Amino acid sequence: MPAGLRTDLSLPRQVAALAIWPFLEQLLGFLVGFVDTVVAGRLLSTEATSAVGAAVYVLWLMHLIMGSAAVGATALVARAVGAGRWRRANQILGQAVAFGAVWGVCVGVFFYFAAPLIARLTGLRGEGLVLCIRYLHIMAVAAPFSTLLAVSAACLRGSGNTRRPFLAMIVVNLINMHACVLLVAAWSPIGGHGIRGLALGTSLAWFVGAVLLLSSLGFSQKDLHLRYRNLVARWAVIARIVRVGLPNLLEGGGMWIGNFLVIMIVGRLPNTAAIGAHFVAVRIEALSYMPGFALGIAAATLTGQYLGAGDPKTARRAAWWCWGYGVGMMTLCGLLFVLLAEQLVGIVTDKQVFLDTSPELLRLAGFVQAGFGTAIVFSAVHRGAGDTLTAMALTYGSTFLVRLPLVYLLGVHLGLGLKGIWYAMCFELMFRGGLFLASFLRGGWARVKV
Repeated sequence: MPAGLRTDLSLPRQVAALAIWPFLEQLLGFLVGFVDTVVAGRLLSTEATSAVGAAVYVLWLMHLIMGSAAVGATALVARAVGAGRWRRANQILGQAVAFGAVWGVCVGVFFYFAAPLIARLTGLRGEGLVLCIRYLHIMAVAAPFSTLLAVSAACLRGSGNTRRPFLAMIVVNLINMHACVLLVAAWSPIGGHGIRGLALGTSLAWFVGAVLLLSSLGFSQKDLHLRYRNLVARWAVIARIVRVGLPNLLEGGGMWIGNFLVIMIVGRLPNTAAIGAHFVAVRIEALSYMPGFALGIAAATLTGQYLGAGDPKTARRAAWWCWGYGVGMMTLCGLLFVLLAEQLVGIVTDKQVFLDTSPELLRLAGFVQAGFGTAIVFSAVHRGAGDTLTAMALTYGSTFLVRLPLVYLLGVHLGLGLKGIWYAMCFELMFRGGLFLASFLRGGWARVKV
């Protein structure tokens, strides 16, 4: 049994124990962005809703770039813990934190200056464009805190401790909800800051979350703990973190580029409200990601630890359990999208232009959650094993050879508009799930060296 897991738990219970805290953490993380969308959709203008929706996509790219260090750290920490090498795991933690701090600053600087160009590419115009740039500038300044929060949480998950990141996310979420509402809706001088208030509230939450996790790792006296001596650069360890994390960055970056190109097509449809309706539906669909990503985290941790312990057979069994849980829960979320689409959209916004369009999009997404869940869990298995190159290749192929051609064909060439675009995206998610399932069954991920 790997050193980071309890020996008194059966494999299904190990999966549940590892997934429950990331699931709750994903729920809280979802609420962080969801609060911004709801506040914009109900307390601010239609343009603000579209601006926040576009900014969320840009922040997705920012988090992908920042999180590449976290992916590499997760895989390496999991392997070290699985082999019982806690000293090595602590060294990796220190290097990941040091690298993450520098990396976060670099990413923040880049996105601060790139924000105007990226916002224009989304197709936003007028007030919506100005608000999006304003929001992104503030979030870019806070990027180092988000990176440190992600890296420290990832190392804890790799060690098998998924509870502590969840507790930190409770604080992050509470601060974000209260700060965003106060800075937007309260009386001046506390409130009345509009979209700046949304960005400042989220930035404050990231800062507090990073401080909490780093301080808890610094004061820890057992298992995974952060020590100053491990913050001194060890280039061999940093190179391994980058080597494992870079393909994941390229994978996620390719997926982001594909989705951003979709946004550019949506933003240029004759219906100017299409982009806002698209963002509202995407934000609600993110509800289904939470169980999928939580089981993906469990799958990555168990895969890495059992492979580190030299037990690929149990790693494979653990992956199947994670898949069963994840797909089952995402399918239930899909059922909710089909049955309660209008009610869910009504929670996010009271703007009639979105209420007329977004529910139909959400229903389409509800029917493909099983395929989406398959892609999420089995791609996480590949990453947990360190086989990030395969995950990258499959994501690129599905995104650029299937999604984008179909989006253009149905949405533009055949004139089906936003609904046609969503038909194309839903088909591609099912196709991608089949690709990752086939790759998992071939088993090359179990033989990768990291």
